[in-house]
Amino acid sequence: RPAFAEQNGEDLFAVGFYNIRVIDKIRDMKCNRIGQLCAISGTVTRTSEARPELVVGNFTCLQCQTEANGVEQQFKFTEPAICLNPECSNRSKWHLRIESSKFVDWQKVRLQEDSSE
Repeated sequence: RPAFAEQNGEDLFAVGFYNIRVIDKIRDMKCNRIGQLCAISGTVTRTSEARPELVVGNFTCLQCQTEANGVEQQFKFTEPAICLNPECSNRSKWHLRIESSKFVDWQKVRLQEDSSE
């Protein structure tokens, strides 16, 4: 296995697609294409820096120290609804355990139609 394939104890794979025959116009990208692989062409006019995004959070209850693992994030920071300990009624005091939570990198890219379109 190549040295670059391992990062933080997890396997890291990068996939590239080349010579895709159908290239859509940016203006033809509608919500019915969500979740589908598509190819577009254009000119990148602006990019943001790559930032981490929390995907699955592991939390500790600050009242009883019970751990709540695998809390999936729903497009915003989402804490557990209630503590898993039946003797605890905490609904709002949580500590995110960053070291055991799962993050992915994301980046905003602004794309402009090519002048030939």
